[in-house]
Amino acid sequence: MHALQRTLVSEAEFLALPESMQQVELVDGEVVVSPAPRWWHQEVCRRLVVALSLWADEQPSPFTVIQSPADVRFGPGRILQPDLFVLEGRLPREHTGPITRLPLVCVEVVSSNRIYDRVTKRLIYAAAGVPEYWVVEQGGLIERWTGEGLQVSEEITDQLSTPRLPGLVVDVEALFA
Repeated sequence: MHALQRTLVSEAEFLALPESMQQVELVDGEVVVSPAPRWWHQEVCRRLVVALSLWADEQPSPFTVIQSPADVRFGPGRILQPDLFVLEGRLPREHTGPITRLPLVCVEVVSSNRIYDRVTKRLIYAAAGVPEYWVVEQGGLIERWTGEGLQVSEEITDQLSTPRLPGLVVDVEALFA
């Protein structure tokens, strides 16, 4: 019997990889490469980015809405690319490298790798202190995870709102129409 030898990479080695539009993430030394998402995944992401951006534009204080691919450091050796996320305040135009500010909300539109989106990413976001995580099922359901360690789950099928983004209301049915 032969043991498989895993090759782990450092954060510096990961950051030295060439730019890519592919989703490439670093999880505890392992490089995770995901296949391109399906068109409906991208359409749901686009609709959410539009809804969040319109909301952000109306706020008295600035918020930044970012869509993947964008590297976010959630801890040493943990650089992920949420499908989209919201930051309080503006990110400077000249910003380079991974974003080190903690998002207020991270959003993943569930792909073919459901366990990675539902469990692995949620646990990494929770360990980093992300206060809210949305898991968007492409069929019309949003799970909103909050609370200590993102342990509290709420299923939303009608209107999504959150105290972290005051005044935001997303019509879930229209999102998936």
